[in-house]
Amino acid sequence: MKRKLMGLIVTLLSFFALANVASASTVLSYQPELPKSLKK
Repeated sequence: MKRKLMGLIVTLLSFFALANVASASTVLSYQPELPKSLKK
């Protein structure tokens, strides 16, 4: 019983970690367009 409970906890924590990584990577890969005034 204890082993099943620990497995469930590990699975849930892994899911939450993966969800956080997925949401952070979309923010990090976002690159807004450079304004024309800054381009040379």
